[in-house]
Amino acid sequence: MNKHRVILGWLFCAIAALIAVVILFAAKNYFGSTDTEQYAWLKRTALIEAALFAAAGLSLLLDFKYSKWLCLPLAVISLFSFPVGTLLGVYYLWYFWRYLRPSKTNLDKSTSNKDATDINDAAP
Repeated sequence: MNKHRVILGWLFCAIAALIAVVILFAAKNYFGSTDTEQYAWLKRTALIEAALFAAAGLSLLLDFKYSKWLCLPLAVISLFSFPVGTLLGVYYLWYFWRYLRPSKTNLDKSTSNKDATDINDAAP
C-alpha cells in the first residue's frame, strides 16, 4: 500500500510540473505576445491547477490522513486529460477503492465488536 501511495505522490508532482512548464511555454508560443488577456488567464489557471496537483502529491508523499479529499477530485478531473491524466486518474481510483475506501466487511466487523463489548459491559 505504501509503495502505491509514494508512486502516486510522485506522479501527482510530475503532472504538476508538466502542467506548469509545458502548458505555459506552449501557450506563450501559441499566443505570440504575452500581453494578451487570454494568456494571463491561461497562466493563472495553469499555475493554480499545478499548485493543486503539487499539493496532492505532497500530501500523498507526507501521508496526510485526509489526502484523499484533495486527490480524489483531481483524479476524477484528470480522467479527461488523455492519455497521461487518464492513466493517473485510473491508477488513483484503483488505489482509492483498493486501499482507502472502507469496505463493508470492515464496517460490519467494527460494529459487531462494538456490540459485543456493549453487551459485556452491561452484564452485572
